[in-house]
Order: sequence, then C-alpha cells, then structure tokens
Amino acid sequence: MSRIHEQRHLPQRGGRTPLPRVDLTALVIPLALGASILWLLGWPTASTIALIAALVLLAAGLLTSPPAAARGGRPTGPRDRGSSLWLMVLVMSPAILLGSAFPLVADRLASHAVAGVHLETLILSASVAVPWLSQVVGTPVYRLLGSTISQGPGAVRRHYCELWPGLLALSIVPATAVTACVGIVTGWGIGALVAHFALIMAHVIFVQSLVVADLGSRRHLWALGWLAYAITLLIVPGWWLAPPLAGALSQILAIGGDLRALARPRRFAVAPVIADMWRGLILGGVLWADKLLLFVTVGRQFDVSLVYLCLQPAVLAYSYYFTIASPRINQAFAGFHDALENEPMSALRRRGAALRRMVTWSLARMASVGSAATLVVVALTAILAPGDIATVTAVSAASLLLAILTLLAYEIDHAGDSRAALVLSGIAVVLIAASFAAFDSVSAYGPIALAAMGLNVIGGLIHHRHWSAPEYAFFWGKALSW
Repeated sequence: MSRIHEQRHLPQRGGRTPLPRVDLTALVIPLALGASILWLLGWPTASTIALIAALVLLAAGLLTSPPAAARGGRPTGPRDRGSSLWLMVLVMSPAILLGSAFPLVADRLASHAVAGVHLETLILSASVAVPWLSQVVGTPVYRLLGSTISQGPGAVRRHYCELWPGLLALSIVPATAVTACVGIVTGWGIGALVAHFALIMAHVIFVQSLVVADLGSRRHLWALGWLAYAITLLIVPGWWLAPPLAGALSQILAIGGDLRALARPRRFAVAPVIADMWRGLILGGVLWADKLLLFVTVGRQFDVSLVYLCLQPAVLAYSYYFTIASPRINQAFAGFHDALENEPMSALRRRGAALRRMVTWSLARMASVGSAATLVVVALTAILAPGDIATVTAVSAASLLLAILTLLAYEIDHAGDSRAALVLSGIAVVLIAASFAAFDSVSAYGPIALAAMGLNVIGGLIHHRHWSAPEYAFFWGKALSW
C-alpha cells in the first residue's frame, strides 16, 4: 500500500501549492511489475540496464533516510542523507571487505591444507557457522550490560571486561556442538576438527570484541576491526587464525586501560545466560541456519560466490533496519514507556498511534530496500549469467523473506510476546532443516521461500495484533508486572 505525505504549507509565490510527496517505498511496486514484464520478454539488455539504474537510484534513496513516519515528519536534508549513506557503508563493511578479499586470495588458499582438509573448505565451514553462532553468544551480552549503558562508555567497557571471561567460557559449548556436527557429516579427522574448533573460537573472540564498539555506536571502530581482518587475510591468507585475531586486537587495543577489569571477572547467573543463548539460537537461526545447513548437506559442492551474492539484499535490508530505523524506534519506545507513568490515556493514544506508524513503516521500508536490491541482483544475473536466474531468484527471495520474518519476530518480542516470537522462529528453523533434508543443495530454497512467505503472513497478523493499540498492550503489561 502506498502512502502520500502532503506538505501543508501556505501557497508559494505565484499561487502554486507544492505537489504531494510520495514515499519512495511505493515506487518498488511499479518497478517490480516492470521486472516481471522484462522477464516475460526475455530480459532485453537495454531495458534491463535501465531497470537496474532505476532500482539502484531507488535503493540509494531508500537507504539514506527513514520514511517520514519514522522520523516524525521531519524533512531529510543532504547532510542527513550523506550521513546515513556513510553509516550504511560502515555497517556493510564486513560484506564489502570480505566479499572483495576472499576472491583475491582464493587461488592462494587452494595451495594450503590443514590436517588433510583444504584450507578454503575449512574457512568456508567456519564462515557459514559464525553468523548464527554470533547470535547465540552475543544475545546474552546486551541484557547483562543493559543497566550499565546509561553510565557511559567507560563503565560499559569495564563491566564488559569483567563479564567477558565467563561469556567466552560459555561460548565453548555451542562452538563444540557446531564442530561435532561438522565432524559427523564430513568425516574429518581429529586434527581438522581441532583446527575447525580453534577457528570458530577465534571468530567468537572477534565477534565478542566488537560488542563495545557496537554498544557505543562507534561504527568507525567497528569497521576498523573488519578492515584489519580483511587486510590480514590479503597479506597472509595461509595463516588461518590470523584474520579474526587481528580484528579482535584492533578492538582490544581501543579498550585500553579498562582491560585491567579482565583480572577481576564478575560472576553472573548462568541460567538466564543459557536461556538467552537458546533464544539467540532460535531467533538467529531464521536468517542464518540455511547457510550452515547448506554446507552440512553438500559440503563445498555449491557455488559459494553465487549464494553469497544472493544473501546481500537480505543483509542490506537487515542492516538498514538496525542502523537507520531501529535507533529512532528505540528512542520513541523509551519515551512511550516513560509516558506510561505520567500521561493520560488520551495522550498515550496519540503516542501509541505514532509508535505504531513508526514501527510499521520502518518494516515496510526495510522490505522495500531488500526488494529493490533483490531485483537488482536478479536483473544483473539475467544479463551476466541467465542460466543461474532461477537459482538466484529462489535464494535471494528466500533470504529476504527470512530476514523480514526475523525482524517481525524481533518486533513481536519487543512488544512483549517472547513466546510467539520464539514459536514463529522455531517453526521456521524446523522447516528450513526439513527442506534441506528433502531437497538437494540450493533446490531447497524454493520450498524455504514458500514456507517463509506463509510464516510472514502469520507473523504480520501477530505483529498487527500487538501493535494495533500499544497504549493498552504496554499499559496492561506494566500493570501485570506489578
């Protein structure tokens, strides 16, 4: 559904009234229809290139600002757009840097092996596991540090360093589980599995080292960690533990003197942390389980570059949501909770309606960003590798739909219904696993896309129910907590 934002100003000189301003989200629909027509016509080159250019311009416009509903109606100027674009570049730095570095070192990696396993295969096995594992080991951190964030970055650094030894020790369990699964399927020897576990743990250290920069919104420092990773990979690709440890070192040096807190580790309740890790396993599995399961089922026998390319629209949309839209939602959400204490229900209704619009249109904008990027990937494939277009369409669509489902579950959880979010996500992970059990390689992505589409409909209904009147839902949630 399109949305029109009208400028309600007095007539300008000459008696002309500014034209209504259409939210860019609405433009995805005609461009998608255009792509369908080009598909029926066999993707004529000139028209397809024109479509790609239009989609890239649309994606740039979508990326550089939230919809008006998510910025409170405030217009977006060139400086805001430039800042948003630069922020998106920093957030996408892992995909940009690693996507550029790995093809450059692929031939050099081919000459190395660890315990009889090609180094390229060993690195791939870790790369497909780490994103999902990072959700498992990272989810508890934000709850443990929640009360410290308001005390400033120094307190966050010290508190995190006190928690880090215990969190790292608990991370050994999921890392061991992943390595055991890989060993059962691949039949690798003990030496290769030890190397796999070491590589996984090196990445866990790197991922956990990024938490301080992430919590402090220090995106430049966060991107520096990935730059150190990519440069080390380019210089010494055969030193397979060096890239993640170099990335971690860049973050550890930035923590500075607060590292002394590592010497006095703080105790924390283990049961809630394990529960958070379980939540991370399920919620994170929606977006990342298929990549690990693809490797587990077929090993190296799939086009890694093609699957990586198909994942990027989903990663772009996901990053946009948490980088551009989510901070505004969190700020409005915090203000809404404060208002529950002091404002009458009439004022809460207005705030609730504004919060609902912000969340809904931010999700719509995220889906539009991903759709535009997906159409770009499909159209480029139609020109450069038309034989792969069916695979690219299925993998890209499935990845984007899973990303949308992940964010729906996130906002359902945000609204206080953790059980529904976990059930919805758990069903998705089970269906993903069942698809890989029933179908070979990337052919599993067609059924996954259909399943994700149905779950998105269900998730959308649950989301609407919780966010249709947030002033009542959160009021009663707060009252019952007393």
